[in-house]
Amino acid sequence: MYNEFALPSTRLTFGGSPCPPEFCIYSELSADLANDLLHCPDWNPNELFSPHSASLPNPILLTKEVPFSPARALDVVLPVDNFGKIDIFIDDGMVMIPDIQANRHRAVQALLLAIHTLCRPLDPREMISRKDCLSLSKLAEEGQLAEKFTILGWDIDTRRLLIMLPAKKSKRWIKDLESIIAKKKVSYALLNQFWDV
Repeated sequence: MYNEFALPSTRLTFGGSPCPPEFCIYSELSADLANDLLHCPDWNPNELFSPHSASLPNPILLTKEVPFSPARALDVVLPVDNFGKIDIFIDDGMVMIPDIQANRHRAVQALLLAIHTLCRPLDPREMISRKDCLSLSKLAEEGQLAEKFTILGWDIDTRRLLIMLPAKKSKRWIKDLESIIAKKKVSYALLNQFWDV
């Protein structure tokens, strides 16, 4: 505490071993807040929104020629959720919504507003200036909604209900697997490379 201010560090280096778990506290909190906003019927994203929302690119939609694959029956019963869900992996936010009603607009606004609310210094007496917690360059490159995208090294196609390895990664994995099968052994270092994007 400093003159009635709590000053938590929200810009942590990912090279240090304690940093990702500590950063996840803020990331998970922003996802929880964003999910609450997304499901709040009283929240109007046209009135209460992040100032960065104007930086978002338009959604990337597949052409009408790409068919919608029918979903298979589930082994578990999931409640119907017309608003979708927001999840976080360390510092990457993932927004999954059914494209109905005003969901597109609400989905992108919810996570941006949550991050803005938690990370911006809101008091004019703020003693320590800092950069915005939101990566504006990453927002411009990856911030738009899309029916097909890459996340954590996997290609996701929500219209055709496919999860695939990207071509470059697939070729590398096949080559490595053929080598492992031929040698009948594998090193830890090679196994670890399978997780690289």
